[in-house]
Amino acid sequence: MARYNPQRRRSGSAAWQWIVIGMVLGFGCSVILVLAALATGVASLDPNRVANAATQTPFIITATPAPVTATLTPTFGPPTATQGIQLEVQAPTASPTIPPTLQTVQPTLAPTTATAGNGGALSGAGQVAGTSRFSRTIAGRSEVVAIEGGTFQMGTTISEVTSAVQECLGGYGGDAGTCQLSYGEDSFPQHPVTVSTFNMETTEVTYQQYLTFLNEMGAGSHRNGCLGQPCMETSNDSETSNVSFDSANYSVPGVIADFPVTNVTWYGAQAYCEAVGRRLPTEAEWEFAARSRDQGFIYPWGNEWNGSLAATRRLADGTLGAKVSAFSFPTGATLQGVLNMAGNVAEWVNDWYDTRYYANPTASQPDPTGPTAGTDKVNRGGSWDTMPFFARTVHRRNQPPLDPTADIGFRCVEEPGAPVPGTGPLGAEAAQTGETDLALPTNTPNPATLGTNEEQIDSAPTVPPAPTSAIPTATLASG
Repeated sequence: MARYNPQRRRSGSAAWQWIVIGMVLGFGCSVILVLAALATGVASLDPNRVANAATQTPFIITATPAPVTATLTPTFGPPTATQGIQLEVQAPTASPTIPPTLQTVQPTLAPTTATAGNGGALSGAGQVAGTSRFSRTIAGRSEVVAIEGGTFQMGTTISEVTSAVQECLGGYGGDAGTCQLSYGEDSFPQHPVTVSTFNMETTEVTYQQYLTFLNEMGAGSHRNGCLGQPCMETSNDSETSNVSFDSANYSVPGVIADFPVTNVTWYGAQAYCEAVGRRLPTEAEWEFAARSRDQGFIYPWGNEWNGSLAATRRLADGTLGAKVSAFSFPTGATLQGVLNMAGNVAEWVNDWYDTRYYANPTASQPDPTGPTAGTDKVNRGGSWDTMPFFARTVHRRNQPPLDPTADIGFRCVEEPGAPVPGTGPLGAEAAQTGETDLALPTNTPNPATLGTNEEQIDSAPTVPPAPTSAIPTATLASG
């Protein structure tokens, strides 16, 4: 007879109970862990979050190239309208709004009598305070005189250069120069040249005239607004410049408004002349006019130096010269009445420079225009900071066209009977008052594209470096 064993039965029942209890506790721990993961953000039930999770694909980072600053480089031959340098200001739209101060700039049409000086500070569109119109001799086109054509002996002789060197070294006025015969060898040989009749401005272009031109073109135009090239240096670009630019207008102190403008590039000079319906003189035209046509003078007034008739380093009273009004030294004018063709400022002319050009048969052809290409342009007449040797009517100097200085300016010429440029906004008023708008130079870029052009690199020079033909103006100590 079997007996009841309570211990065995009790053992089976306890094992089942512990299994159930273990399952409940395990499930509870799992739930707690899941809830903790959800609470801490480690896990998520949002399917979109899972779909947008970042992948492990690596990113490749590339460096942004640094901007390249354009370099001012002289051009070889005539420039294109696509040349220029980077603007520092925001380019205007294609149809810029002209400030009110610019809308009143209207150079006069008829010549007036030249007068020296003016009051007030030059500002805005180049106007003098208290005026809204300009005298043609101050802010518009300068008065011109006719230079009747003819034939003359262009260049110089060995004996003339020898005498000029001796005078330079002689210490006239206590200031001995450093001249030498080699400075005059590019003016050999003397050769006959026939020049046609033309009209020449009686004065060098003044600050007021030139700043009227720049302000008419608009802010920033000095950077590449002249035939696609820089027009001039302002005081922001060079410590020798007197022109201020405040990102809106160009100005100079009123006391020098009628002084000849300097720090102008060759392109800036040519563009201004084109804007007023004129051009730069050829080298032959300039010398023909400076020598008083068929008189063949070594200086505009004659063959003897006179320190009271021109602004150079040798003034009559023994003092050093300085730049003066474009209307100064009327007694030193040519027989035709052209002022300051010796001293004050040297003047850009049209021609490229070649030290051997005078020996070229083309130099003796009628109305020669110089070499077809080069690296330097010719400037003539000497300046306030040079010896009389360099102010001789026959002396040649050369300078890269994009290398303006504090002693080089310019004047313009025109063909006889040349029409006055511009048909602008004055309309009937222009016909009644004899005034017209300032015409912009040909090939002037759209203001909206200023500063977006590519630079052009020069070709090699066409001739070997020429002998030094000018004494540095900034550090001149004895010549």
